[in-house]
Amino acid sequence: MSDTLHGALAELYRSEAPLTTVYADSSEDTNDPHRTRDLRRRALREELAAAGAPDADLGLVDEIVGRPSHVGGPVSHFLVLRNGEVLMQELLPGQPRAEHAASHGLVPGLLPLLAHRPRDLSYVVVEANREGGVVKLFRLGSAAAESEEEIEGETEQIRKVQLGGWSQRRYQQHAEETWKRNEAQIAESVDELVRTEKVELVLISGDVRAQQLLRDQLSAAAQKIAVLVAGNTRAEGASDESLEHEIETRIAELLALEERDALGRLAQVTASAGGLGEVGLGAVVHALQQSQVDTLLVAERTLADRTLLALATEPWLATVPEETLGATVIGHVPAADALARAAVLTDARVIALGDQELEHGVAALLRWPTGPAARAD
Repeated sequence: MSDTLHGALAELYRSEAPLTTVYADSSEDTNDPHRTRDLRRRALREELAAAGAPDADLGLVDEIVGRPSHVGGPVSHFLVLRNGEVLMQELLPGQPRAEHAASHGLVPGLLPLLAHRPRDLSYVVVEANREGGVVKLFRLGSAAAESEEEIEGETEQIRKVQLGGWSQRRYQQHAEETWKRNEAQIAESVDELVRTEKVELVLISGDVRAQQLLRDQLSAAAQKIAVLVAGNTRAEGASDESLEHEIETRIAELLALEERDALGRLAQVTASAGGLGEVGLGAVVHALQQSQVDTLLVAERTLADRTLLALATEPWLATVPEETLGATVIGHVPAADALARAAVLTDARVIALGDQELEHGVAALLRWPTGPAARAD
């Protein structure tokens, strides 16, 4: 699996210098936000200082975590630093998976980011009214839009008027045609993004009639992934809460479906000898050493008390020194981090299962089967 996120993570995992990694709940406390941020900042500083993080990194963590996120709803900060340089900084919307996690060493703790962004996923949010609208492109796990286009349509005789007599119908038809032209401009912008950015979801909010007109003028590909969101977020004084909730719900459904599909496939392929699945730490480590894993499924909490040897070069990880094949041992690291690192460095996909149950805490879907070849009939 190769994409932009995967490449960025692989580069971090190959770092020859120690990295400071921070994951922290940055949701705003409406009662006493300043005190909450200060407590979070102090806890992270103490933990990172104990782990050996340099002062330059500690100062950056103080600065970044100590300032308001300016994001409504639950949100987390994810940082990767190296000697006072920010290598990665993400605001991750959605319920935090932990109060905080911090580490310093050659194997960065990237699982929180993988949990929020298991892969590159693009979606479009449209806020439409009869005069035009705004089209925003987002990447999964990012609080800020990657691109934004505001479209201003025609405004002359935009509303249906009640004049009475023979002219009323003509004015109404004229207004309807104006609305259609305005929504056609928005549809053109959305269609272009769907074509060029591999968009998987289009959420349309705003004026009800504008939503309907826009959806009807989208291409077949865009219509297939379009969702109308209740509530006119373009109205004066309107809240974005319903739109934000719909975004979270729809994306969660997409990712949950993929997790269920992976777990279902795992159950099928491990049911027969020589299948395309492995369960358990030893078996999965062996498959990763062979670059055999297509998809890694890991339940971090189940593996919380386990460690593995992280290696500087292939085969990237081992359970005991005898399995290193001459590669330099970086150190004993949490098993989940070592597994995720080996998966990314062998171009496998990682699914972090969070609270879901998974026997032995780790499993894998394979690229080719293990065991004896099936007998030909």
